Amino acid sequence: MSQSVDVVDLISTLLDNEKYKEALNASHEKRLTAAYKDNCWDLISVIVGKIQDDSVTIKPSLYGTCEQLLSIIIEECAPEEALLEFIELLELAKNDAQFGIILPALQQILKKKSFKRGRSLEWCFNSISSYIENIAVSEHQLEGEERLLMDSDPNIRRIIRVYSLLPPFYRYFIDEIIQVDSTCNNNVHTKQIITAFLISLLGKPLIYIDMDPETNANSEARLNCSIIVKDICSLEKNILKFLVYLEASDRDSKKKPAKGNDMEEEKLPYEHEEKINLTTLSGLFYTVLSGHFQIPDTAIPQVYSLEYILHTAMLSVIHLLNFPEYGPLTKALALCEVIVNRFPNRQSHELLSSSVHFRMCKGLFNVAIYSSYESIRKKSVALIGQQINKFDYKGRCALIKYLIEVSNHSGMIGYAITLYKSSLNEAFEDPCIDDCFTGPQLLNMLKKICYLPHGAESDLVELADQIITALNFLRYLALKDTKNVTGIRDCFSYIENNYLEQLRVGLNMSKAHYEVKLKDIEEGKNLPGSNINVSVNVGGNVLDKIPEENVKEMIYSALNAFHLIEGLIGRLSLKNGRRTLRPFASIAIKSSQGLSSQTQVNPEKDTKLSIPTTYTSSSDHEQEDHQYEENIKKIIFENALQFVPKNGWSVESLSAGAKAAGYPTITHGLFPNGGGDLVHYFNVRCNEQLVDAMKTWPKVDAQEKVPAKFVENAIHQRLLMIDPYKNTWPKAMAIQTLPNNVPNCLATLLSLVDDICYYSGDRSVDFNWYMRRVGVAGIYKAAELFYLTDSSQDCNATRNFIASRIRDAQLIQTALNLSPVAAAPQTLTAAFTTAKNMLGINTLK
Repeated sequence: MSQSVDVVDLISTLLDNEKYKEALNASHEKRLTAAYKDNCWDLISVIVGKIQDDSVTIKPSLYGTCEQLLSIIIEECAPEEALLEFIELLELAKNDAQFGIILPALQQILKKKSFKRGRSLEWCFNSISSYIENIAVSEHQLEGEERLLMDSDPNIRRIIRVYSLLPPFYRYFIDEIIQVDSTCNNNVHTKQIITAFLISLLGKPLIYIDMDPETNANSEARLNCSIIVKDICSLEKNILKFLVYLEASDRDSKKKPAKGNDMEEEKLPYEHEEKINLTTLSGLFYTVLSGHFQIPDTAIPQVYSLEYILHTAMLSVIHLLNFPEYGPLTKALALCEVIVNRFPNRQSHELLSSSVHFRMCKGLFNVAIYSSYESIRKKSVALIGQQINKFDYKGRCALIKYLIEVSNHSGMIGYAITLYKSSLNEAFEDPCIDDCFTGPQLLNMLKKICYLPHGAESDLVELADQIITALNFLRYLALKDTKNVTGIRDCFSYIENNYLEQLRVGLNMSKAHYEVKLKDIEEGKNLPGSNINVSVNVGGNVLDKIPEENVKEMIYSALNAFHLIEGLIGRLSLKNGRRTLRPFASIAIKSSQGLSSQTQVNPEKDTKLSIPTTYTSSSDHEQEDHQYEENIKKIIFENALQFVPKNGWSVESLSAGAKAAGYPTITHGLFPNGGGDLVHYFNVRCNEQLVDAMKTWPKVDAQEKVPAKFVENAIHQRLLMIDPYKNTWPKAMAIQTLPNNVPNCLATLLSLVDDICYYSGDRSVDFNWYMRRVGVAGIYKAAELFYLTDSSQDCNATRNFIASRIRDAQLIQTALNLSPVAAAPQTLTAAFTTAKNMLGINTLK
């Protein structure tokens, strides 16, 4: 009777009927012992198949029973047979719960196979790796704090859950190796098998997960990664030994794949490309060198050359920069920043004999242009500048020249020209300028900077950033190098004949073309072929037809760019004593509401925006050029203010303002102090608006010595003008304390208090003139700080604060009037100290 019992069907039925105790008891019946041994494969498959993804939480008793049953089967069956069945089930696991229940069973089998365990352990690790690498990773195009939402993504949660199951499985074997003689050949081989597996875990999918401590310091992914790195360091005391394998992997990646060889020799664990490759090693050196994880000092011996470590680690950066996903890119940039910062300043250009610097520069350029993440693009641009500026002048010129050659992007070429200009400006401070900035080498660089790929027929809209930057550079150098140290004046004829002349022709053709297009759109003309449907295909996606208003906006933007370029050429030509460009009769100005409108400029009536059609003296030219530039600045400032709440008082706001005004974003180069210039413009504008308002207020009683209410109203109204930018104003106050911004800050503050005092009726010409203005300035700056923390309705708390400070000032003034001579020295000292405090430039000695 016992021989006819189907043990597989019996156990399956008992589990289905939730008779877990009976299922366990059945496994101990002697009559079923032989059946257990004969059907171990089928039993293992059936038991594992009962586990669903939610069994651990919904049916914990089922999960626990299955664990015990598997343990019993392992004890009864031959380890080799059970091992093969579990490995197959591991690769075919339908859910993570099945994966999780198999791992302890595998560990139990491997413990029984203590002799010659290496190959079996390697099989298990290969199956685990296959399962993990098949887990999908989500990419949601999130940035900044939004990246924290990724921790809630189901796939990310799954990866973290699976990784958390691994240390309990492999940790036993690590402890075993550490406790026994590590010099034994068998233990060395096993150690390498485990280490190779752990390194492979740092590749896909973990490398796609954000682990930056600044944005995601407490993530579970970081914890799992820290555990893996710690375990690697416990096995391999010299992590830097893998730099050799990184070099080898980089070389192999450039080779053509070899044809398959059935008789291929058996490889050592560290030679298996599935585990030790560019991606996994890049993940390893990101964790070791980025500073994002704690690495034992003993794991990084001090016998390696810093230059060798950095140059080899750059291969990891180059590889990770090829990924489009956020995770690998952030790791690449974090590692790149550490590497660049570790290089000494003014390092020799001879280091560029290694191609890794050029390859990394190209990788950063590609990310800066093509990455879909704005923060990644900005970081890449900054790192390009940092990398280039680490070299001496010859090294910088070599990298800048390479960047211009490979970029094929107007904005990036413009950035490269800016880097060259900064280096040249720095070289002018040296006693003797480096020869890489002079003579033939300067001319060679100018040929790359002043370049129109198709001559006069080049697309000037596409090249606008490059052209504007190049013209600004030429004007800078012509003004800076008055003694012709660089030989720039010897290059004038080349620049005129091969660049400016073609640029003038191209400008006239482009301007005429866009003006005709604009006229046709405004007149509603049906152009020839307008009935033909034309579609634009980008990356396999057909773009929608561009609306007419957007087409007009694009045309206005192009005309503005042409106008700016024409003005720059005119100013540059002036240095050679002649004006060669015909003036524009119209200029396209984009309104602050967002939609462009073309303003026809009458040279006789509108002196602010027009370029005169006749030219007189050099001083007239200079005045005209200055007014032209100031008009552009004002337009950009006005548009930039709308972006301040989002981008702050920064170059980003100026770039956005230039774009909104229809000018190229690179036009922000007109503002050498960046956000400081924007803050100064805002202060000047607010002061002017306050003056206009005070002129309309009722006249102050002449008998009132201190018109307190007038001053109170003036200060309060001036502070309310900050309200749209209240959240960003602390940053503006900090910007004003920078040394290069202090003069403007002081000027606008003194102008403000002088206007308040003047329109309040103060006409004093004695010592009180100074005291009243210093007093009002002190009250204003104190009220400004109070205002930033005021959340009361209509800022009434600020008004009360101002009134209180004015009463205090009146008491001080009364005291001074009682003894003016004795108090004069102390008063002057106090006034001077107050002025410094208001500007934030007082220091403690």
